[in-house]
Amino acid sequence: MENKEDTGYHLEDTDDFGLPETDFHPIDREEEEPPQFEEPRYYVEEEEEESNRGWIVAAIIGLVVLVGLAIYLFMFDGVNQVASWFGDDEPVPQVVVETTPEPEPIVEEPVIEEEPIAEEPVYEEPALAQYQGIERVTAPTGRTFVVIASFVDYDLAMDFAQKMEADGIGSKILDPTQRAPLIHRVAIADFGTFAEGASNIDAFRAEYGDNAWVLKY
Repeated sequence: MENKEDTGYHLEDTDDFGLPETDFHPIDREEEEPPQFEEPRYYVEEEEEESNRGWIVAAIIGLVVLVGLAIYLFMFDGVNQVASWFGDDEPVPQVVVETTPEPEPIVEEPVIEEEPIAEEPVYEEPALAQYQGIERVTAPTGRTFVVIASFVDYDLAMDFAQKMEADGIGSKILDPTQRAPLIHRVAIADFGTFAEGASNIDAFRAEYGDNAWVLKY
């Protein structure tokens, strides 16, 4: 009885349940490649392209021939040579187109008006000898005198004026004023305004130096 129990226990404890051991292997199935279909080839387009290329080449060759023929005929006198091939001995007259030159436009030169040359003002030096003889002025007149000498005595002023008269130059003796009660002045010219006298003083200074000056009297 003990042996049966042991046997039964071992049968339940095994994994194969008492079946013989066998090897199990998965079935190897070769994967089948999907069928490949070749694309149909079209030869119509290639033939059309080849035919078009042939026409283009022919057209280019024909154009080159025509250009070469035109150059030969018109530039190398080919017209006469071609005419001689057909028995025409007379040369084909060439048309000469005469061109008349256009007259050059007449360009009128602008008339340049000459500007009038401004004449330089002629500076007239005042006459140094404005007086005749000797004259005495006893009161102010408002005019501007050119004085060339001053004295504290009338007689001295007269002596100087007489010497000037001997040289052909007249003068005027100006009596003293309130500002200079003792001074007698000898003048050889006079002007209406002080500005006029000042603008002409240089002519007198060229003769009398700094002794010549203007005085409104």
